[in-house]
Amino acid sequence: MNASPSHQRIEAVRLRIEAAVDAIKAGGLACVVEDRGEADAVWAVMAGHGMTPGRMNDLVSAAGGIIAATVGETRADALVLPEVPRRRAAPSTPHYAVSVEAAEGCSTGISANDRAITVAALCDAATTSTDLLRPGHIMPIRIGRLGCLRRPYGPEAAHDLMAIAGRQGGAALSHVVNGVDELRAEEAPAFAAARGWPLIYVSDVMLVRSVDEQLVQIVREGELAGEDGTFRVQIWQTVLDGAAHVALVRGALDGDDVPLVRVHSQCLTGDILHSHRCDCGEQLHEALRRIEGAPSGALIYLSQEGRGIGLVGKIKAYALQDQGLDTVDANLHLGFAVDQRDYAAAAQVLHSSGVTRVRLLTNNPEKVTAMENLGIEVVERVGLVQPETQHSARYLATKRDRLGHLF
Repeated sequence: MNASPSHQRIEAVRLRIEAAVDAIKAGGLACVVEDRGEADAVWAVMAGHGMTPGRMNDLVSAAGGIIAATVGETRADALVLPEVPRRRAAPSTPHYAVSVEAAEGCSTGISANDRAITVAALCDAATTSTDLLRPGHIMPIRIGRLGCLRRPYGPEAAHDLMAIAGRQGGAALSHVVNGVDELRAEEAPAFAAARGWPLIYVSDVMLVRSVDEQLVQIVREGELAGEDGTFRVQIWQTVLDGAAHVALVRGALDGDDVPLVRVHSQCLTGDILHSHRCDCGEQLHEALRRIEGAPSGALIYLSQEGRGIGLVGKIKAYALQDQGLDTVDANLHLGFAVDQRDYAAAAQVLHSSGVTRVRLLTNNPEKVTAMENLGIEVVERVGLVQPETQHSARYLATKRDRLGHLF
């Protein structure tokens, strides 16, 4: 039997990840390329633990950008490395902390030897806050608990890659500068091949983590009879941050039929308060009705309000929309990405339920891509278009014209 497209993709990604892991374990460089949304930077990456002057010199010479080191946010708090305030920064800008230098063994802090000592200190579990001077010549980058699953950018993927490689601590990394400009994603394959670097994409790390790690666990299950049908209700919890998500399941998801699936992000204003400003509530109920009538299916209700910016951020965006901005520009004005949602929890709910192929209820082609990047093959996109009202007309036009939704 021929392998499915999703299986073929996973195997191709594993080969790239394995090559990068081998290079990291050998003390070498790997190339991490951003391929999600607005981000397209290229990073040179190596393990920070046990950093030597020779390896640091390789990183400086190969990349040409500022040397940084990734630090998990809990560890960063213990080391008293607060985030540097961001003013007018793009959403993809790394969460840089105050710069540091090792308190012992450094002179000016700028040499390869001094930088190596500092990076090694940041990756050493025995280092305390008093072992670091501030400011210095190394920029720590704070990494959240969900890594690139929450922020799909190079530093987060590099940090996660170190964990996959079994390296203690985080990554030493730098933007790759080719001449006078930063290298862009489309230039990365040729650049890396010419230098013998293994190359991986942020989406590669997201896929491997989604398939291999236990990111969610089911904590409760029961029956739910509602106006849109009768479903098996499951509560899933994200292991790393404790967020609770709901799956409403109809039939046997791992049966012969390809299940009809809706991945729906929480919208308090639309789903509960029946706001006419968006089409979320109507989509929710229409999706449930269609799933109830299908041989099998599920609605996965993700706890991520306002395209991932939270309820407070969403209401702030509402106020800006009242002043004339559309939903995209309102998010950007507040310093958020256009869309900050992640679908790793949804993909893991499906994987854990024995599902690798779905018919996806969505108008958003980016959601199709996101689910396929997480190992779920979308065999059909099923439209979920709702009637336009005088209140939702501008919102729906923005989704169509600026976010590429298909109506």
